[in-house]
Amino acid sequence: MADRPPFLKLSCAVQTYAWGKVGLAGEVAKLKNTDPGFSVEEEQPYAELWMGTHVKGPSVVAHPRELSGQLLSDWLKNNQWALGERVAKEFSAQLPFLFKVLSINKALSIQAHPTKSHAKQLHSSAPDKYPDPNHKPELIIALEEFEGFCGFRPFEEIQRFVSTVPELQAIAGSENTDMFTRVSATASVEERKEALKVVFTAAMTCDSEVTRAQLEGLVQRAERGTGCSDLPSQERSLLTRLHGQFPGDIGCFCVFFLNFLRLQPGESLFLAPNEPHAYLYGEVLECMACSDNVVRAGLTPKYRDKDTLCKMLTYITKTPSENKFRSQPHPGSPNVVIYDPPTPEFSVAKITIPSGTNEFILPVTTGPSIFIILSGSLELGCNSLREEVGRGSVIFLPACKEVRLYPKCKENILLFQAYCSL
Repeated sequence: MADRPPFLKLSCAVQTYAWGKVGLAGEVAKLKNTDPGFSVEEEQPYAELWMGTHVKGPSVVAHPRELSGQLLSDWLKNNQWALGERVAKEFSAQLPFLFKVLSINKALSIQAHPTKSHAKQLHSSAPDKYPDPNHKPELIIALEEFEGFCGFRPFEEIQRFVSTVPELQAIAGSENTDMFTRVSATASVEERKEALKVVFTAAMTCDSEVTRAQLEGLVQRAERGTGCSDLPSQERSLLTRLHGQFPGDIGCFCVFFLNFLRLQPGESLFLAPNEPHAYLYGEVLECMACSDNVVRAGLTPKYRDKDTLCKMLTYITKTPSENKFRSQPHPGSPNVVIYDPPTPEFSVAKITIPSGTNEFILPVTTGPSIFIILSGSLELGCNSLREEVGRGSVIFLPACKEVRLYPKCKENILLFQAYCSL
């Protein structure tokens, strides 16, 4: 069994970033709390559960016993068969994805992720600020209602705010705002992108004291609710909320530039390189290339690189609905939904096993996979081997392994599986 185990049960790392939900308020802590060696601290924020091999939070083998305590990354170095031949060759014998659960209690940075070539450049020029040379395309799937910013608003919406909100005009500068508001409806896509880049960069790089003063006045207007016909109720609410979390922060002005989205459970976003976004609240699954590469510009106590972020963005404008990513039913299983973004490192399957099911065969993947059980309990079987698992269990499956699931509960079972199949 130790030579070629059909599956590995994992113990996974948690990240205690300040924006996480405190104690047992979030899914990250609740799921990790099923680990026998872990106990939740009531006052500690629990932000992310990492499932994979990234050095900042590597998973450890918990079962089988003879492999217990070994890093998954070390085991894979000595067992490259588990990645599958094509994945091992394409990704230098590394697990190509990182799978996460996030419990978001407050905003976590206006940010974007660089392309692969740009990531290498940033790492080479500033390894202390950008220690990871890989790119980070990522997919998020809502587990509960999720709120966030994603992509630039439609151009006309931004124009309306720039032309009517005096505090926004003050931080962007009169010359830039006049130019931006004069861009006509017949201007080319590239002309609009360039105009948006100019006004957004001017706003984001405004002097911090000017920003703070203008933001304080803006928030006072929003809180009074009078004399603010230029501020719709959604923007007023977001402004006061974000300013309460990050007083005086330039990121608060992004309510006028970026789409505000709410995702319902099962809805998703794919965040391609160079697209601005920020998570504001909720519980989500996240899958990405194995990287922690982030360029930040606001709503964060971490290092900010406004110039780099403003230069790298695409400045594509879309509606909120156009930013949502669509899942597809699995062609061979009515109980499986596939999220298959345009990147080779990963896909994600949502698997629902109805109550009353006696046996369920997981669709076989030609590359490695990791799945987490979010509800229910079952017996995991391959050949004559059986292992009881339940909510919070995280399992690594080698490439091409057929695994059968035997439900041991009366309710539906829900699990999500990240995988790479080339």
